[in-house]
Amino acid sequence: MKWWKKFRRKISKKYKVIYKRGPSMVAGVFLGVAIASWVGFLFFSGYPVVQYIYYTVYPVTSEKLATVLVEAQSVDSESMVKHKSEQIEIQIEPDWLPERDVSLPGGQYLSIPAIGVDTVIWEGSTEDHESVFRRGVWRVPDMPLPTEGTPVIMVAHRFGYLDWTNEYRRKNSFYNLPKLVEGDTIEMIWNQRRFNYKVDKVVEAEQIDSYESDLILYTCKFLVSPVRIIVYANRV
Repeated sequence: MKWWKKFRRKISKKYKVIYKRGPSMVAGVFLGVAIASWVGFLFFSGYPVVQYIYYTVYPVTSEKLATVLVEAQSVDSESMVKHKSEQIEIQIEPDWLPERDVSLPGGQYLSIPAIGVDTVIWEGSTEDHESVFRRGVWRVPDMPLPTEGTPVIMVAHRFGYLDWTNEYRRKNSFYNLPKLVEGDTIEMIWNQRRFNYKVDKVVEAEQIDSYESDLILYTCKFLVSPVRIIVYANRV
């Protein structure tokens, strides 16, 4: 076994310097890149799962979207009285409505070219809002229809669900709503009538602070934050 001891002493002397110095800088850089790559991979691959679990097990964001609207409406009671009186006027004199265009599709649709939204507008009760959110954009039922008065309020999730493709999320959610700027256009088709709007302002707040606009779009900023993205637009 002398040859084995001799071989071990030879190897020990050969790599003694390396053992003292430790890993080289190049090795450290490669190790850092490898760790960062794995962390990035795990984050991006797991993010849809986190969204799905959050909305399914703890749907407080969906509830908040509905609750804030109800609270804001009750606080702004004078605006609600105005909405009711406007509805009565519209029943008597609906001449301001866009003419019906039989070349347009029946049903309700929302289009926002600047951010790629091109979706059906879904109807549903406040109690059933979560099932509507799973489809996309929800029109708040306690507020006027586009053919009845203003404001029309549309609400949707930003991040969507695990079974949504990226294309479906872009077209049917409000993920890119914060990218809208003043002057961007919004188009709504409601039972073969075309309504065109222009964005007046985009704000971050915990609730809607004004009902003077013709159209209000509303979504959450983050999954666990009370801050909302609110877009105010008026007809053109």
